[in-house]
Amino acid sequence: MLHNTAILSPQEVLAEIRKFISGASRPVHSANTQDVTRTALSLLRNVPAARDAVLEYFCNVFFVAVTKYVRQIETNQNIPIPEENIITEIHTILSSFVNGNPEAWAPIISVWSLDLLGKLSSDYSKRGNLPVNAGINDFMQQWMSCRATRTLIDITAQCLQCLMHSDTESCIKALLDASVLHSPYFDWVVAHVGSCFPNTVITRVLSCGLKDFCAMGYEHNVKNPKLNSVVGILGHLAGSHFKDIRKALLNLFEWSLEEDVNLDEDIKKQKLATVPFLLNLASLSQTLLKAITSDVLQILRPDIIPRMALFAADWCKYFDNQPAALMDLTVHLMLGCEQGALQIINLLLDTSLNTSNVGYHSVNVAQNVKNICREILELILQEIDLLLRTQGSQPANIFLLSSIKQDISLIMPMLLNPNPLRVQTAVRLLCFLRGHNPNIVVSTASYVLMKAQTMFHLAALIRLITNNVVQFPPNKSGNENIITTYDYFTQVLEQSLREIHYKSAIDKEESRQLFKNLIVMMKWEKSNKVAILQSQMISRALRANLYQISCLLMRSDDFDLANDIVTLVHLLSTPGKDPNLDLELLLKLTRAIIHYFFSCIVQTDIMKKQQGVKIACHLLKDLTSIGGGAVSARVLALREILENSINNEQAKYFGAKEKVEPHFEETLLLHQNHKQVTSTMLAQRHSSVFHAGVIGHGPRRLPPENTIDKEVVALNTMLLVDVIKACCTVQLSDRYPINLIAMSTVSLLLVGLVSPDVMYNGLPWPDEDFVKVTIERDLQIRRRFKDVPLLWTLLELIAWYKPALSYSSVLLRGIAATILANWNTEEGVSLVSIMALGQIIPPPLSSIRDILPVLQPHQVHSSMLQYCFIKFVFLQKLLKLQINIIMRECLWAYMRDNIPCPTLFTQNESHTVAWRDTDMWKPHARFTETLRLVLLANIHILGSLYSTLFYNENK
Repeated sequence: MLHNTAILSPQEVLAEIRKFISGASRPVHSANTQDVTRTALSLLRNVPAARDAVLEYFCNVFFVAVTKYVRQIETNQNIPIPEENIITEIHTILSSFVNGNPEAWAPIISVWSLDLLGKLSSDYSKRGNLPVNAGINDFMQQWMSCRATRTLIDITAQCLQCLMHSDTESCIKALLDASVLHSPYFDWVVAHVGSCFPNTVITRVLSCGLKDFCAMGYEHNVKNPKLNSVVGILGHLAGSHFKDIRKALLNLFEWSLEEDVNLDEDIKKQKLATVPFLLNLASLSQTLLKAITSDVLQILRPDIIPRMALFAADWCKYFDNQPAALMDLTVHLMLGCEQGALQIINLLLDTSLNTSNVGYHSVNVAQNVKNICREILELILQEIDLLLRTQGSQPANIFLLSSIKQDISLIMPMLLNPNPLRVQTAVRLLCFLRGHNPNIVVSTASYVLMKAQTMFHLAALIRLITNNVVQFPPNKSGNENIITTYDYFTQVLEQSLREIHYKSAIDKEESRQLFKNLIVMMKWEKSNKVAILQSQMISRALRANLYQISCLLMRSDDFDLANDIVTLVHLLSTPGKDPNLDLELLLKLTRAIIHYFFSCIVQTDIMKKQQGVKIACHLLKDLTSIGGGAVSARVLALREILENSINNEQAKYFGAKEKVEPHFEETLLLHQNHKQVTSTMLAQRHSSVFHAGVIGHGPRRLPPENTIDKEVVALNTMLLVDVIKACCTVQLSDRYPINLIAMSTVSLLLVGLVSPDVMYNGLPWPDEDFVKVTIERDLQIRRRFKDVPLLWTLLELIAWYKPALSYSSVLLRGIAATILANWNTEEGVSLVSIMALGQIIPPPLSSIRDILPVLQPHQVHSSMLQYCFIKFVFLQKLLKLQINIIMRECLWAYMRDNIPCPTLFTQNESHTVAWRDTDMWKPHARFTETLRLVLLANIHILGSLYSTLFYNENK
């Protein structure tokens, strides 16, 4: 019932009607407009049947006011508009109607005001100073400055406010209808009204849209105009009320999945149509799609899928009963997701790989759902592939890829998943992202390379870095068949090594796994069974990063890791082929392998030790015998080997005495001064005493004996000799024939390490009296040979390969000089044996090694102990005198007059064999006469040897 403020008599009503008809038939802009308007307002109170006519008259008043307003804008004038006063009075009366009886007046007036706003906005859309591409802000700024349209907006807002808690559906329905008729010129009204009541408008718009969606039926929803209106309204509100829209959509979706049997048929139909309704909304608006996927995906769990499977067949009715159409729309929407893409992928994977059938009505339904999810996943990947092929490497409409790009850290663990489908899906997605950012492939491949522990994951890594699915548009040359390929593995390995460099001290397991994987991949490449690896990308990557690998090997204290690195380098090398390395890298790699060799020596596992040394020998052989930098690498390798095995900490593994550095506490100078006496030091007075100790700390401690087992020392020494031989091997040889020039380098290096004094280091042997000048150095040389027994082995090695021993003449001379002064049979025999082996001394002088042991007192004259002790001592001195005479008159005298010059040896063309002709090389009788006389004096013992050595003389 209409609200009445003043009741008129029938005669008064009839008079008002006549007055209104008479005034309304005239133009609105006449002088009686205000009177006619008041009459119309009176009729609106008292005559319900005149409501439509009165409101239609008010429309004319508003049209006149808007026309004048637009004309002033166009002519840039500012003249008062009389109708605005009338509009103010209309606003006042209508507001009083709405406030007095909102249930009766608010629906009527809201429909009228919205319809009028739609007509005004549409009719004057091309008027005013609006730009051609005017947007909603431009329209709102123009119409909110107009009194007439602003009044209509206020009336509409008041109606909605009054119906907020009762029934706003009629107002919202009118809003939708007007939006459908007058869009897009009516959008500014929707935006303004919606911003005033966001929650109400959003929920009511969705509710009205869903009801209309159900009412239109299955066959008409494809071209449903109300959907576009709903999309437009929500789209305008999304800028300021996106969270409210997102919450409303989520509530609507959850409501549709609630199970309630006590519902009428209309509500059931609305619930059934909710998901198709939301899908259609999302297909029409990227903003709504974003709102739906941001929250709906959080409740789409595998346990929700069985509940949705119940409605899938009914959903297809809204898509012309074609499941393929529903699936295509789903795929299209998923490709447009700006966020939550990884959740979508995981949801499809989890559902398709779920082994449980709990929640499904039958096993067939469960399997069908799983197959559909897998099919959707495959369609998504195929569609991305197609778009990349047709639109280029960076299409703007695949928002799914952009979303996945933001979740790279979550995709990387999928690459190591035990399920093949998850791994393959992750690989394909990352390959699609290659055009967006190649670094993504590099970083993820590096992650897999360091962590993969199965052949399957390594195969996935190969596919990730070699996948050539993406074919870009033809280049300018016109070749349309070019498939762009990139070799990322070099960058992948570089990044992996960089990460290992910073994490090696924290996670050594990753370092080991990295090189184990590289070994497997290198073996694949060398087998030629993997077609994609025939391009040798693994080898190229390893060679490009060989310097970093060498640095890692050099500083590694983990033998297993070092062993894997060396094994990889060994697989990379080609025997007998120039490694083609620059000099810096060659030397770095050589030093690293030497470091690995000494790591092998430390190992207690004999098998690991020997296998490691064998690999080191092969590598050193190639590095030091082939290529332009082979000579430099050889010198470096030999120096590193000799210096570490003689002087450094590793020397103890070859039998050397351990070095003990004295550690003294620092004392204050004041305390030292207190120890000094107060007496004055006088000239020519002995004020200090020298002794075998450290002043203030007592006698010097002797170095401890080597505690390493002699068998281990012998094995280590043998392996060291093998490494030295490998460094001196002739190029392109498998049997280790030694390059004599290289072995001469060993001899020279040995002299430099043992006798660093450059004075009198030449080849000639001086007179016996001259050893007084070099006695200190000679004693040092002999002490080194005593502390480092390996030196005798190295001299013997040099002696085998003539004439290398000639360059060690200073060492032989120093030992011989000290032996003359302080005889030691073992050292004397070793010295003569080595000189004989190296053909430094000829026969019969070379047989002194056989005579010296026989002339030892405890062997030759042990039976004389039954005689007097004095006689035994005399004989002992006599025999020592004989030995000294032999060494002095035979060996030293011969060496003094016959310089051990390398030119005396004859060498073959390849410098692998050298010798001296013994028939042409016989000593003078004066060098052998003393030896002959000693033999005669001991003829009862050395008779057979005498007849052999001096056969010609006897004859």
